[in-house]
Amino acid sequence: MRKSKEKEKAARVAAAHAAQAALNQERATFYQVFAMTPAAICIQRGPEHLFAYANDAYLQFFPGREIVGKTAAEAIPEIVDSGVLALLDHVYQTGETYYGTELPLQIKQPDGSFRQMYFTFTYQAFHENGEIAGISTFAYNVAEQVLARQQQEDQQQQLQELFLQAPAPIVILDGPEWVFQLVNPAYQRNFPGRELVGKPLLQALPELVGTPIPKLLTWVYQTGEPVTMEELPLWMARYEGQALEEMYWSFTCQARRNAQGDIDGVRIFAHDITEQVRTRRQVEASTQQLRLITDSLPVLISYVDRERRYQFANEAYRNWFRQDPAQLLGKPVWQVIGETAYAAVVNYQDRVLAGERLAFETRMPYRKDFVRHIHTDYIPDVRAGQVEGFYALVTDVTEQVLAREQVQALNEELAVANEELQATNAELHQANAQLTRTNVDLDTFIYTASHDLKAPIANIEAILLALRTQLAPEVQNEAIIAQLLHLLGNTVSRFKRTIAQLTDITKLQLVHAGPVEWVHLATLVEEVCQDLAPALHEAQTELTVTIPANLVVSFSPANLRSIIYNLLSNAVKYRAPNRASLVQVQASQIAQTIILTVQDNGLGLSELQQRQLFGLFQRLHTHVEGTGVGLYIVKRLVENAGGTITVQSQPDAGATFTVTFPA
Repeated sequence: MRKSKEKEKAARVAAAHAAQAALNQERATFYQVFAMTPAAICIQRGPEHLFAYANDAYLQFFPGREIVGKTAAEAIPEIVDSGVLALLDHVYQTGETYYGTELPLQIKQPDGSFRQMYFTFTYQAFHENGEIAGISTFAYNVAEQVLARQQQEDQQQQLQELFLQAPAPIVILDGPEWVFQLVNPAYQRNFPGRELVGKPLLQALPELVGTPIPKLLTWVYQTGEPVTMEELPLWMARYEGQALEEMYWSFTCQARRNAQGDIDGVRIFAHDITEQVRTRRQVEASTQQLRLITDSLPVLISYVDRERRYQFANEAYRNWFRQDPAQLLGKPVWQVIGETAYAAVVNYQDRVLAGERLAFETRMPYRKDFVRHIHTDYIPDVRAGQVEGFYALVTDVTEQVLAREQVQALNEELAVANEELQATNAELHQANAQLTRTNVDLDTFIYTASHDLKAPIANIEAILLALRTQLAPEVQNEAIIAQLLHLLGNTVSRFKRTIAQLTDITKLQLVHAGPVEWVHLATLVEEVCQDLAPALHEAQTELTVTIPANLVVSFSPANLRSIIYNLLSNAVKYRAPNRASLVQVQASQIAQTIILTVQDNGLGLSELQQRQLFGLFQRLHTHVEGTGVGLYIVKRLVENAGGTITVQSQPDAGATFTVTFPA
């Protein structure tokens, strides 16, 4: 019985040894596999977590240390305070597997420094004989990835802070829906009344639908290729619900990539250049307007820089230099105007580039067949105390210079002629004195003749009357007697008219002495109309007077009355027999001139009669009495006072007399 028990015991021991040997063999096989695995693997036994195995990948985490055969706290004391040891205890006690991700742990190095490491690992309990025997660890040092990601995150954070602080508008759109992830203040200021962050682009700014923006963003998001646009016009609202306004943007769109290099958004660097575009367009419009103005001027206008090269030239340069003004830009002055002409102005250009403003005249031999005399103004362009160039205004004064030279030559000739004229004037003075004496004698003769002839004519008229009274009717009816009496009567009448005409002309010589007063024209015309009332009534003339009550004329009242009386009485006397007589009198003041018109619908005048009308002793209609000196006297009175008188007429269509007086 005893031997049987010993055999059984020996068998059990042998079996145990065989099992242990098999287990060791299996463990050795696993260890060989673990040794070739890139993951860090270790096996810890018991509640103290005694290191039973650690492959090379694990040992490299802790250079210079003895790991196997020591507890976790002894081999790696850093895990005690970091909470790793507590994790091991929890897994050993509960059997729950623990998965750690990017656990930070500072490992002391042989030189005493510490290395920051990050571990992604698994703690898994293993069992023996149905009980937890220890913990197997599979770990990776992911410090490189973590540090790279942290560096990328730091860069992203710095970039985001930079974006937020940037003076230029910047936005980051996230995902294919282009959600506003970041909107820096500079961008938000363009839309102060609109919420953008967290909203898709086309929801936050719906007015962009139908614009090129969605296609551009799609292209960037799909291809990763950047897009740049300059001065893109967009109708947008700065405030929610506000009317759209035209805005101009210049921007660059760039794809944003994640850590894996995949496109996950779009960055937009934008500039609202609306004011710049509007300002530039205003400047361009002003420049164009200035170009139109300068091109229409008959002077040469240009701008020359410090290097004496043309930067602006107006259209007048085309005719002078046979080149398109645009082709002159950038060319030196000497090359455009020629070296000979340039020599005439180079000193002036030296002075204007030194800051002096100049005006001068000179002769410019531009070409052999084109020599001009010019008046030139040079105006320096001073900016911040520095002369950057000058403006040039060149006026062609060739004709004036030549005319001045001709005038000078003529003056010399006139000086000679003047000496001759002085001698002639002396002779004329003597002749005028003699003529004056002759005119005085003639006036005396006319006055004496008109006066002395009145008595003899009156006597002859009295004798004729006596004969008609004393002679018996049968005697007067005799042919010879009747003929003689008729001839005698006609002769007396002609003598009386001649004497009256001589008397009128004599009076005309004295009109210059008439006193000048301010005469109310309307009042004077009314007085003349009252004097002519019987004649107007007899002729059944319809008279219309349109004269402002406050209109006054500086004139001799008597002479003005004579003028108006003559014009009105003529309008009545020379009326047309076949229609009602109409006469209109009007007066007005234009600038410094008073205009009086007398218009009738009478007989009218032919062109020949109009030329003879104001002559002395001109009677153009013989069916009414007259002396033929009335209008002659009117013309003399008007012109002696510095005025004018004209007539417009056609036969049988009336006449309009227009008289002007200085105001």
